[in-house]
Amino acid sequence: MQNRRRTPSEVTPEWEDMGLFKKGTGEFAVELVPDVTRNSRQDVVVRAFFNDGVEVTVVFPGRRAREAVAVERRLRALQIRANRRAAAAKQPEPSISSIRLPVRIEGSWRPRFQRDNSGWDKKSFQLLAARWAFVDQDGMTNLGGKPPVA
Repeated sequence: MQNRRRTPSEVTPEWEDMGLFKKGTGEFAVELVPDVTRNSRQDVVVRAFFNDGVEVTVVFPGRRAREAVAVERRLRALQIRANRRAAAAKQPEPSISSIRLPVRIEGSWRPRFQRDNSGWDKKSFQLLAARWAFVDQDGMTNLGGKPPVA
């Protein structure tokens, strides 16, 4: 089977965005939680909540993943602060889902299908982030990402 992926040197911003933002973009308010991973392409993948409780996955893809380090740091700082507060109050550590960072994201939704334990495909959604904004610990707005290249 032939490898369909291009080498990193062949992937231009235009080519990357053409594959990521096929259906255009919109602006969405989500709450990220400090559950951060990286996929095989080294995209930053973060669990989030949308519309008062719907769990989604936010992906900071491709060249934008490097800029998402600020988001990762802010989430880690929020988790450390919440754990310290709990320890000082002699309480158990808070659940990851209770620690949330509000973020405005310009991006595009992508459906994802995963097979569950019973063999049925379960549909979920990923929000591919092009640009984002959040408030840092100093109250300053932190902007990241780049607008999709048309």
